[in-house]
Amino acid sequence: MKSFPISKAVCWLFLSLISAGSMAHYVTKIWSANQPPYFNDLYASWWAAHELLIRGRNPYSPSVAHEIQAVIYGTSVNASSPNDPTGIGGGFAYPPYIALLLWPTIYLSFSAAQKLFLCVSILATLASLLVWLRFRRFRWSQLTWLTTALFTFGSFPALQAIKLQNPSLLAAALITIALFLLSTDHFILAGSLLAVSTFKPQFAILLIPWLALWTISNWRRSRALAWSFLATLLLLVFVGEWLVPGWISSFLHVIRAYRHYTYGHSLLDVWFGQRWGVVVAVGLVLAAFAFTWRHRKQPADSMTFLLSTNLILALTLIVIPTLAPHAQLLLLLGFLCLLQGRPSLSSSGALPRLVWAATWGVLSWPWIAAFGLWLAAIRLPESALLGYWQIPLYTSPLLPVVVTLALGCLLTIADKVGFPESQSVG
Repeated sequence: MKSFPISKAVCWLFLSLISAGSMAHYVTKIWSANQPPYFNDLYASWWAAHELLIRGRNPYSPSVAHEIQAVIYGTSVNASSPNDPTGIGGGFAYPPYIALLLWPTIYLSFSAAQKLFLCVSILATLASLLVWLRFRRFRWSQLTWLTTALFTFGSFPALQAIKLQNPSLLAAALITIALFLLSTDHFILAGSLLAVSTFKPQFAILLIPWLALWTISNWRRSRALAWSFLATLLLLVFVGEWLVPGWISSFLHVIRAYRHYTYGHSLLDVWFGQRWGVVVAVGLVLAAFAFTWRHRKQPADSMTFLLSTNLILALTLIVIPTLAPHAQLLLLLGFLCLLQGRPSLSSSGALPRLVWAATWGVLSWPWIAAFGLWLAAIRLPESALLGYWQIPLYTSPLLPVVVTLALGCLLTIADKVGFPESQSVG
């Protein structure tokens, strides 16, 4: 009786190895084939922190931006435009307090800083995955735990973040760990980590209002979350102001330039145009908060609160002005919720089952396409495959949409169908 679960776990482990290997081949040999040799997202923050903390230079200045551009892109952006007259797009585009996170690396060489940042980001992501699996009482074998980790780090969002060394990996991990601490009543530490995660402010732009609503609705029990978040955030803002006087206006100016430099548009902008995209985004946000309103008083460790919170995070990826897949690391906890709520979706009618199938179909496509390209590389030169680099990414913009719908379906049946307290697989 025990041989079948073990065999099943081994099959899933083998599939995860194949999926991760094919995706790694796609990312390193096809997707990033034509990128400049020093193209990555960490250098801008590292160099800005280095110049700010060691030399006292303004990280938002055109001179620092041009130095960053010269390394990353091979040349500085000197041509002026109405949206970016000083050519600062492509430079430093974070709040200055990210320099505090990078402070241990500024005395290292950039290659050493890369290795340290990568190790910390991967360990933080792995920790966020493990604590939630244990907290939600997933009774899995060691093989299944390893399989889950391989699927996580073998996904395109994770490998893209690793290849680019984008701070999204760390920001998503901090948010996930903060939500775990919140669910275990560690409000002070949860609020502090949530404040630190705002070095990627777009990730928390909807999460913070939702948690503020939840905190106000449960003020006597959870007010420590509000005070710790506000105290930590104010401290970071004031430290940033001390390091870079007037940094908020400079940061907003850089963000406007950066949006035009990197095609900073949301999925709704692409579908409805920029003007109507904003209108649709506002409507979706209001609808989501109205939809989750009845769950604002639920305990932080309840399934309905987790579903509501992750629905807000998934919606965030639909409305914020980015199509970068590495931002989809925010969906990790949402996928765990969907996996635990699978029995409820499977027994609740045709529409939930259809949404469930669509979600995992959209999630699986990049691995399927990457595996196909990997097989094609056996017979064809890699240069012949570069023209097909977009194929594994065809479903990427749809992933936050189907996850939002799936979480919404689970939330609508939360009061009618119980959710398992644990998940036993393999």
